[in-house]
Amino acid sequence: MVTVSERVEIEIAAAAPGVPLVRHALRGLLSGLDVSDEVIADIALAVTEACTNAVVHAYPNGAAGTITITASHVGGGLSVTVRDRGRGMSARVDTPGLGVGLPVIAAIAQSVEIGSPDGGGTEMRMRFALDGPAG
Repeated sequence: MVTVSERVEIEIAAAAPGVPLVRHALRGLLSGLDVSDEVIADIALAVTEACTNAVVHAYPNGAAGTITITASHVGGGLSVTVRDRGRGMSARVDTPGLGVGLPVIAAIAQSVEIGSPDGGGTEMRMRFALDGPAG
């Protein structure tokens, strides 16, 4: 389901082809809020990293699953939640990524919270300023 106004909620298959759809929906929401191109690019990068982490880490060995992304314009900022229902976060020595996703997200977002919600999986909650360069 996709709803666009001052809130976007989208559920995608946990696969790389869905990530650009999330970026597109997020850019649409932000451009409607008169946010600078620089801030839109920064936020899109952080959310792309969060979605990519879920695609790569939540469902091992190509297991099927979904990722739910919710973005809301709240109090002059943007709140974004990326949630999967996969295996959750854990330390791995065999990580398939470069390990730079979380530091990139932390550098761009005003705040980042990562939790393990009821029902399993991982939920990343990010908050972004909309009135200047992100971070």
